[in-house]
Amino acid sequence: MLIKKKIVIFTDAWYPQVNGVVTTYSNLIQHIDHDIYDVDVVEPSMFSTFNIPFYKEIQLSWCTKNRMHEIIKELGTVYRYHIATEGPIGYAAKTVLDSMGIGYTTAYHTKFPEYLKRMMLIPHRLTRSYINHFHKKSRFVFVPSKSVANENNHWNTKIIGKGVSKYFTPRTKSNFYSKEDIKILLYVGRVSTEKNIEDFCRIYIPGTHKIVVGNGPDKKRLKKKYPDVEFVGYKFGNELANFYRSADVFVFPSKTDTFGNVILEAMACGTPVAAYDVTGPRDQITNGVNGYMGMSLTNAVNKCFSLNRNDVYTSVKHLTWENAADNFISDID
Repeated sequence: MLIKKKIVIFTDAWYPQVNGVVTTYSNLIQHIDHDIYDVDVVEPSMFSTFNIPFYKEIQLSWCTKNRMHEIIKELGTVYRYHIATEGPIGYAAKTVLDSMGIGYTTAYHTKFPEYLKRMMLIPHRLTRSYINHFHKKSRFVFVPSKSVANENNHWNTKIIGKGVSKYFTPRTKSNFYSKEDIKILLYVGRVSTEKNIEDFCRIYIPGTHKIVVGNGPDKKRLKKKYPDVEFVGYKFGNELANFYRSADVFVFPSKTDTFGNVILEAMACGTPVAAYDVTGPRDQITNGVNGYMGMSLTNAVNKCFSLNRNDVYTSVKHLTWENAADNFISDID
């Protein structure tokens, strides 16, 4: 009888949160060969949690070293440990595993130093020092792209693969509007300051309509300030795919994301992407093929109108979660 190998993933981000970390690991776990591997997830529902006052969508876990030590002992024989986030759960896991002399891998999915400086004016050097300390004893650090690996070349890094869910396909282009001369500009993601959504809201191109899919702490302010922008809340599955298909251009205004899964989702639906030339978009967009990057979102959007939707889809159709899961297992082995 084959004895399965147990993999344990520690993460501060899990359902019902909606973000790239949850999307990545839920899909990787779904596509791992479960005849060979069992995957346990240590996540916030296992602890007491509290809301961040200025960001109520995000909850932090009250996770002590003693409680984490108990959990790790209860897990029994584990083949590999992976720490996906640098929050309280991740740090408690790191501390306990270090004290027990047990090896682990980590991941760097979010530019918290840049985020916290923008949102709370916390000096970059302080949070960067914490991030470097967190990953110091990791066997290696998973990062989402070559650009992020280059920015952190003092770490031993491996690139974590990405894929596109089955919902996102370039079937017949949807159209929520009866007027053929209206072009749809779309943003999907958290509605929060660090995502730089205001740059999307400011775009003015005659004959266009802007739609924001998502929720967050900045929604109320932006909705009041930009009445011409339609805010529709979170959408999932086929409904979200229809928003991607309805769009003429997907706009990714963030300057601090490490990747941006939504870029791949849009492209998989045949929708070109306009973005700044920064980490994240830089690893996914080929100017003139599946989108445009530059200093101006307006210029990038106008250039995207001329792109062929089939070419956009073709550029990412080879990216599957099955392959990403296989690579993840191969790396941690």
